[in-house]
Amino acid sequence: MNTMNKTATLTATLAAALALSACQSTPSSPVIQRANSVYETTGIADTKVKAQQNAIDSAQKTCGRKQVIIVEDTVKYNGILDERTGRMVGQVGAVVGSIFGTGSPDLSRSDDYEYTISFRCQ
Repeated sequence: MNTMNKTATLTATLAAALALSACQSTPSSPVIQRANSVYETTGIADTKVKAQQNAIDSAQKTCGRKQVIIVEDTVKYNGILDERTGRMVGQVGAVVGSIFGTGSPDLSRSDDYEYTISFRCQ
């Protein structure tokens, strides 16, 4: 009976942990409202695509059921190396790592790319 209670408790704990982790969402970027119903937000991530997706997700969350109309957008790279050199080092590191079995060096940071958009909800 004691083993059965421990198993039931463990199962309930795991089920609760899975349920709570399913509720987590991707972090959104703050949105600033400007004049004439224009909003602005910046997505930040380790890749350009993720930064763009973070900014667009925040815009869609702000607009709700309305459509996001991007008025202006800019991408800024903040990496330790310039963007092209960083890619080459990553590719060379991946090849060397696969040959020697050591893995590739990760030079990216979670704030390498900033994607700033101005948008309207329509």
